[in-house]
Formats: sequence, structure tokens, C-alpha cells
Amino acid sequence: MPAPRDPATLMMLVLTVAMAVAVASVVYLVTSDTDLTLDQVQPLATAAAPTCDLSRPATATCPAGQYCRLNACVPVPIEVLCAEGDSCRDCECGDGLVCHNLRCASPESIDRTPLVCEKNEALADAVKTLAVKCSTRKTTVADIVSAGACTTAEWEQLALEDDKFDLLLSAFPDRFAVHFPSGQPNLKRKDWPAQEVLAHYLDQVRRFAGPLREAKQIFVIGRASPDGDAEANHWLSLARIKFVENLLDLVLYEGVPETERDRRRVRIRSFGLPNTRTIEPARYRQTYLMDPGGRPPAISPLVTADPTSAQELRAALEGAIDLDDRTTPAWQALFSAVNRVVFVIPIPCLGDEYKPPISVDLEEPAP
Repeated sequence: MPAPRDPATLMMLVLTVAMAVAVASVVYLVTSDTDLTLDQVQPLATAAAPTCDLSRPATATCPAGQYCRLNACVPVPIEVLCAEGDSCRDCECGDGLVCHNLRCASPESIDRTPLVCEKNEALADAVKTLAVKCSTRKTTVADIVSAGACTTAEWEQLALEDDKFDLLLSAFPDRFAVHFPSGQPNLKRKDWPAQEVLAHYLDQVRRFAGPLREAKQIFVIGRASPDGDAEANHWLSLARIKFVENLLDLVLYEGVPETERDRRRVRIRSFGLPNTRTIEPARYRQTYLMDPGGRPPAISPLVTADPTSAQELRAALEGAIDLDDRTTPAWQALFSAVNRVVFVIPIPCLGDEYKPPISVDLEEPAP
């Protein structure tokens, strides 16, 4: 009779058989699934990595939405377009916008270069020179492209530093010079000008109403007379500048309602030059009675208190006296007269206006 089996041994035998069955099942399942997965995945891996050869145009093609880079087809990056007002330094502006002064803008909302600044080469060069001079006072990229970026104080300093500043201003075709009688306007008495004198000044300045209203900024530069007390002449120069500013205000906004004046306001840069920076008659004639090409301006630039003084001043400048002989009393009188003056220079462009790119039509004309 066989001996009874130990329960612990019997339990171990059962567990061993069960584990062997489980391992066999797992091996079967893993082997079966792996074969199926490899059969399905292998074609996908091959299709996801197309290649191209840039050295051979016929093989440099890639699927839609990809391009050839380093002999491999890679997805075309999504183009980011900038909106109106965004910086266009590192991106393209959206449809219908242009990059102007480093900002995306609508072409309808920005200033375009006036036609006079495109056609008049001397004027365009003068505007560029003003912008360059102004850039010496500025530190940011946005400021250096415009002659309108400098303050009045900065322009005054630039004029003092540059001996050829007057000659530069001669390129602006609608400049004019407002002359004054000796000692006027009186700093203590308020009886000048008489009504007819004021009317005469206004009529002469109205000849320049168009250029004044179209200007982007206006220089108003007063000179101090070289004779007499220097301090008194300085205050006279400031009073004359103020008088001319009032004339400009009357002409600029004549017939314009008060509610619209701020919208049409023109920047006026007013400053004075000391009597150490006088202008001699010969240079005055070259700068203000002649254009850079040696022709007289279309509109006479002389503005005086009355017709007689204008005739006398013009005659003296155009040959009645010798402009090179500084020893004569006539030359001295003329020297004083041309420095009792306020120059007005309407500037029609600043150099930062938008100029559309020139489009080139590459299509051949029809036969």
C-alpha cells in the first residue's frame, strides 16, 4: 500500500504546473502580437521620412506641406504675419499692410512723400541733410530718419554750430525774409505797427499761404542787428520773432474754424541767432534772392513794412552798391538792414514719409 503524500509537497506540485501553463500562455501571446505589430508599423516608419537630393532638381521634390532641407523633407514652418501697429523688424506685415518706420501700417494712414520733394532734387538733398544733422542729436533708430525729430532748442544749437546752415536753407523754394525798420517793434511803446503797415505785412505773407499750410514744419529764425546795444538787439530779435509768429498764425488759419485749427496745426520752430552770427549782404543775396541754381525764386522773398523800403532793399542788393566794399556807409547801412530780419522757411517734407516701391513689369509687350 503506497504511503500517503505530504500536503505541502502536493501544493508545491500544483503551483509549479500552474506557473508553467501561465508562462507558456504569455510567451504565445507576446510572440503573436509582436509579429502583427511589426508587419503594420514597418511601412509607416518608411513613409514618415522621405528624402530629397538638392543636387539633382528632379529628386529635390517633397510631399505637399514639406520642403527639401539638407537632403531631407521637413514640414514648411507656419508663417507669422504682423498686425497693424506691430514691429516689422523680424516679421512680414499682413495682407494690405506695409512696413514703414519699422511698424506695420495701412498705406492709407501714413504720409506719402510730397511730389515737390520727389521732383526737386536740391530740396530732397536738403531734407536728407537736415535729417542727418538732426540724427546727431538722437540715439534711437526711430528718430534718426526724420528732420522733424529735433526740438527747437536742438535746431538752434545746430544752426549756431554750422556756418553753412543758411546756405542749406536756400534749397527750400518758398522761403522768405521779413524785414523791420530800425528799432521796431519798440520794446516800450505799443504804437507800432500802424494798421496800414500790418495790412501790408499780411498781404505779402499771404503770397506764401499755400506752402505754409502744406508745410510739415516751419523754421522761424530771427537775427540780431549788429549795431547798437547787444542786449537790446537780442530783445528786439525776440519781439520780431513773436511778430512774425502772429503773422503766420493769421495767415495759416485764416477762415479756419477754431474747432479745426488743432487738427491743421503746423509745427513752428522759432529761435534767434546772436549778433555774433550776422549775415553779410553778398551772402544774403546768394541765399535768399537766388535759388541753388542761381535763378530768382518764383515769388519774391522780400517782405518789408512798405513798398518803398522793399524797392530800396532790392536795388541795393542787385547792384546799386558794391557788395564787396565793406568800407562805404551804404554797405554798412545795408549790412544793418539785412540783419534786422526774421527768416521763414516752410519745410514740405521731413524725410520719413512713405515712398511706395517702384514696381517693375516684367511682361513683354504684345507684338
